[in-house]
Amino acid sequence: MKTTTFLHVARDAWWLLAPLLLIGLSLSVYWGSALPWLLAGLLCLGLGALARDADRRVPPLPMGLVAPVDGVIVHRRECHDPYLDRAAIRLTIRVNRFGVYYLRAPTEGTLMEVKARRQCRHAHQASWIQTDEGDDVLLVVGEGSLLGQRPCNAGFGQRVGQGRRCGPRRFARTMDMYIPANCRVEVELGQKVRAGTDVVATMVHNVSKIEAAAAA
Repeated sequence: MKTTTFLHVARDAWWLLAPLLLIGLSLSVYWGSALPWLLAGLLCLGLGALARDADRRVPPLPMGLVAPVDGVIVHRRECHDPYLDRAAIRLTIRVNRFGVYYLRAPTEGTLMEVKARRQCRHAHQASWIQTDEGDDVLLVVGEGSLLGQRPCNAGFGQRVGQGRRCGPRRFARTMDMYIPANCRVEVELGQKVRAGTDVVATMVHNVSKIEAAAAA
């Protein structure tokens, strides 16, 4: 997904910030007072802080799964993945509202379609990334909303890159990661993580599985 920022503020926010600044300037000229302009500027500063974004340096670890958002690890447990009907590890990150605005893809792979199941409350807000080695990683909005979008809002069948921007976090309050059960978790409860930079888990492969995936 290609995204652009201006002054390190997400493009989505400028559709709101630019009209606010224009309205503030117009009212200041009409009333002959700088107060509307100052109020609009302060409001834009606050909204810009919520929508700020910056480039991140992705660690050179192909098997590493990086954090999709800035936040704190609040849940870590082996569980049943209701989306793909498998054993998995669930990591939950409480989103930092003042963290980077765009979500980062945990790993490189292809976006697959998540089929809605009765027990999946947030299937419409889930993204399934399948790696070239056949590992499945899911991102699900546990609390909050992406206003109808999925975490990775590219089309099904398209590729995403490890640590690359894949969609806006908008009003997501928690982000769940369902990762393969044989992953080695690298984070602890209460640990702060940075999107696209901090490795939360490492995928563990045996040689035969890698060779089989390469042959296919």
